[in-house]
Amino acid sequence: MTSIKHGFLKIDTITASSGLFIGTNIHQGRTSKSSINEGFGKIKGKRNNVKGNTAMIKKKI
Repeated sequence: MTSIKHGFLKIDTITASSGLFIGTNIHQGRTSKSSINEGFGKIKGKRNNVKGNTAMIKKKI
C-alpha cells in the first residue's frame, strides 16, 4: 500500500494509471483508458430459470 504525507496533503493510494508529479512537469503523449464490463448478476427466488442467456458489448469508437 502506498501512503504519502506532506503537510496537509495525504495520498493513500496510487494506482497503475496514476502519478504524483512535483515541480514543473510537462507531459506529452500520455493517454489513459479503462473499461468495466459487468456480468448478468444473481437470480433469486423459487422456480426462476434463465436459459440461453446471451450478452453483447458494443464498443463505442
